[in-house]
Amino acid sequence: MKPLNLQLFWYEKEQSLIDTKELTILSATQESEFNEWKKQRRKILSYELHQQTWVKVSNDGASSELLFSSNGTVIETELFGSKSLSGSWKVVDGVLFINMVSDDLTIEYQVVANRTNNIHAGIQFINGAICTYNKFIITK
Repeated sequence: MKPLNLQLFWYEKEQSLIDTKELTILSATQESEFNEWKKQRRKILSYELHQQTWVKVSNDGASSELLFSSNGTVIETELFGSKSLSGSWKVVDGVLFINMVSDDLTIEYQVVANRTNNIHAGIQFINGAICTYNKFIITK
């Protein structure tokens, strides 16, 4: 069981972000719900990233546009502002990892794809600490 999957499941079920150190053993009912949740997920494929624009929306309402390049770079720009960050991306075992550095902050996103639509889920980490839940939407 991957900690990221469990964190995303727990947030979507309980609206509560938990650190991997706080992950507990699931009850039989929760284990069953988690297995159903996993069936609705799929691997992200690298080609999906640089073929279209993505939009990121945080659970606090912040939103931005993500432009992925095939060379592994990414630019994030606020949708309702002018602030922009650049960084890198990679797909490892079907999970999207985005890494950006801003001043003294290291911002990382880990994203898991949804099988039924183009609205994927991810968690933002700042300097290694869990921060926010995000939705990543592939636009066409």
